[in-house]
Amino acid sequence: MHIVIIGGVAGGAACAARLRRLNEDCTITIVEQGSYVSFANCGLPYYLSEAIPARESLFVTTKDALTQNFKLEVLVNTTALAIDRKLQQVTVQDNSGQRALNYDVLILSPGSLPVVPPFARDLCHVYTLRTVPDADKVKADLAHPGKKVLVVGGGFIGLECAENLVAAGAEVTLVEGMAQVLPPLDFEMAQFVHAKLVAQGIKLHLGTKLDGLSASADDKLEAQFGGGSELFDGVVLAIGGRPNSTLAQSCGLTLNARGFIVTDEMMRTSDEHIYALGDAVELSEPLLGGRTTVALAGPANKQARILCGDIAKRFFKQDLALGSYQGAMGASAVKVFDIEAASVGFSEARLEALGQEHAAIWLHPMQHAAYYPQASRCHLKLIYCPQSFKLLGAQAVGADAVKRIEIISAYLHLGGTIDDLAMHEQVYAPPFSSARDGVNYLGCVLQNIRAGLVKMARFDELKTKFKDAFLLDVRPPEMFAASHIEGFVNIPLDKLRAALDTLPRDKAIVVTCVVGISAYNACRILQQHGFNEVYDLSGGVTTYFAATAKY
Repeated sequence: MHIVIIGGVAGGAACAARLRRLNEDCTITIVEQGSYVSFANCGLPYYLSEAIPARESLFVTTKDALTQNFKLEVLVNTTALAIDRKLQQVTVQDNSGQRALNYDVLILSPGSLPVVPPFARDLCHVYTLRTVPDADKVKADLAHPGKKVLVVGGGFIGLECAENLVAAGAEVTLVEGMAQVLPPLDFEMAQFVHAKLVAQGIKLHLGTKLDGLSASADDKLEAQFGGGSELFDGVVLAIGGRPNSTLAQSCGLTLNARGFIVTDEMMRTSDEHIYALGDAVELSEPLLGGRTTVALAGPANKQARILCGDIAKRFFKQDLALGSYQGAMGASAVKVFDIEAASVGFSEARLEALGQEHAAIWLHPMQHAAYYPQASRCHLKLIYCPQSFKLLGAQAVGADAVKRIEIISAYLHLGGTIDDLAMHEQVYAPPFSSARDGVNYLGCVLQNIRAGLVKMARFDELKTKFKDAFLLDVRPPEMFAASHIEGFVNIPLDKLRAALDTLPRDKAIVVTCVVGISAYNACRILQQHGFNEVYDLSGGVTTYFAATAKY
């Protein structure tokens, strides 16, 4: 039996190694267009600053190791040109010419291709960051003190490049066509990231497209954006990727409207002898039962395990009882200097695009006990269905953000509820958490909403739904004097009961504080004294000021 795998890196190499562990006798051939069959592409930005100092550390394994340890045929610098599904052959080309590889099973792991605008092609000092040679070029040319670098794109790769180029001493400008960086986050959560980028000296241009590039004098590039132009020593393009699915399309496999290869729960394509995985495939979305795409190494490795299990059952007569691939929720994270940004599931922006009813709450707990030194905030957002209270997504930015999203991701995967979050038993000691963690607080707040103990107002409703409401700030006077939301009246929490007669009973009251806890206490006081339309401003002034800041 001959298995051919097109593409290495995460998905393809993982398939090859597992298939060999399952069957010693089949022939396995990996066809890799580049020079390196398995490397840590997620680690490439950190090589620029020498956070990963040794280039060799980027290589997960080598051609020689795969050949010797796994008895694989590894063809590097080899391009797959065509697939003949009827003959079950792949035509490949290397420096010695073309030849045909027969297959009983074909696995496609082609990955994605970086988007490069036509005006940026064939220019010196313009780079993408997808392969080790790409990283070598960026590091040699731009990762030096005094270099002036334009990073185009505010996704994961763009932010990681920007951070590590700054760490290497470069002066970095980041241009992003959207109004925010990190599309998996909603705008107000991305604002905490914007603040960090600006604080670290990155010149940030949001809602700004790169309109053109041209060679200039002194071996520099002139970039046109925002109605003007600026000179740079180099440009790193990180404006997204497109599925590398041309080969799949040319042989007639089913693709979706965006060009991703359609697969089933066993990672089979529309041809029973061809599987696909990784960045170029369409997957199930388990939370709402739709379809999605996820370009992350974690899901690719899990897809490889299911895929190999199906091959083992069908062709090796081994039933590993692994079940099927249930899809991906897009759990992801990025380090942004000394904070973390992470998310899982749906953002509000995606749910709005789908027409899906949703609601959200914001919290800003400390990442560990406030009395323990160096406590700082972990900004949290939880998105849910307001009717069923089903969890739909979560976002976190700040200290130990990844830890909180990991917990919520596990509950989402298992169909967990708000009660599970409230009762989650975290590992606790003052340096690591609080006796009631932020995850617990998310669940508790939603339990309170469900029980009718509190109603929530959003930061973006103050000028619409609550434009005629009485706005009450219960912080201490000195905090209110330092900064407050326009239109709010200050009555400190400890003076509230004495001031009840001064409050209107014929209109809604929106209460705020720093993060929402004192406001909740005030809401309970007001409700129990006959004020019926009382709302806690979710996340307090912290959410409001973050959402409305200008960068």
